[in-house]
Amino acid sequence: MTFKDHVAQWIDCQRCQLCEDRDRVVLARGQIPCDALFVGEAPGESENVLGRPFCGPAGYLLDDIIERSLEGNRAVPRFPLRVSFTNLVACIPREDGGKATEPDDESIEACRPRLEQFIALAQPRLIVSVGSLARDWLAQGYRYSIRLPQPLPAQIEIIHPAAILRANSAQQSLMVRKCVVTLTNAFAKL
Repeated sequence: MTFKDHVAQWIDCQRCQLCEDRDRVVLARGQIPCDALFVGEAPGESENVLGRPFCGPAGYLLDDIIERSLEGNRAVPRFPLRVSFTNLVACIPREDGGKATEPDDESIEACRPRLEQFIALAQPRLIVSVGSLARDWLAQGYRYSIRLPQPLPAQIEIIHPAAILRANSAQQSLMVRKCVVTLTNAFAKL
């Protein structure tokens, strides 16, 4: 399967109620195959409009964190590293008032075949859970059912950039630094 086939299969998905409030299906961005796959929770407002994951303020911060992790890291085998981005669900989840929210379990489960297919297509050596929801679902729901490359990719978690942006400025600096160190160490092992 190619990425084009993947897009054709999922671009008009109607597997859960999230399809009712979306503007666009947000599948993935980046390089395939990839060294590192970043998996977040769900598309936000910017992603819903543009149709690409991590393209809003949180995405810009994530890109910056990745760039800082690679700067001066001589242990990284390739520069730049091939990275891809996706989410547990491909459509924006909304509260009754229309505000973006966390996806529910049913929506995540409904989107599972799409995520499994993308992970198999991307063949990552490292899966980075962006936030605790992605970490929990990848650990409990996907670890043994996805057809992953052998050996299995390493899995780590970083703080979701949206959570960093909501913190006060003193906390933001520490949170970003923690993410940079975590990624720098993980990239060095690839």
